[in-house]
Amino acid sequence: MVFKIRTSKKAMEYFEAINSSENLPPFILSKLAIAMSLKNQNPLNENDFKTDTLGLELNRQTITGEYDDLFKCLIEMYEKKHLNDDEYFQKYLKAHLDRGAQMIYGEYKYGRDFLLQLLKSEKSL
Repeated sequence: MVFKIRTSKKAMEYFEAINSSENLPPFILSKLAIAMSLKNQNPLNENDFKTDTLGLELNRQTITGEYDDLFKCLIEMYEKKHLNDDEYFQKYLKAHLDRGAQMIYGEYKYGRDFLLQLLKSEKSL
């Protein structure tokens, strides 16, 4: 069982930009990113799985914590299939994390109050 993943370099850059002005550390941003990606109606595509691993190293406990089973269930419901543990964490959770990082960065960059924008937008959490 794998307990660490590395984000894409772009996701790391997005998290650093948001953290520098909003003071939200990666463990919070990762949860927001996954939630935004799961809220998206578009399924993951092949490019979502082909991201690099040159970004932040995040521990599974840091990302999902005591809610790991909930995150896994949500991703399985989104994908409409059962996932083994390695598939879930290394493949699907990483894909949602990287895709969601881009989504929350867009909300951060073009919104006024970042957290309020996340809650009020059509793509809200």
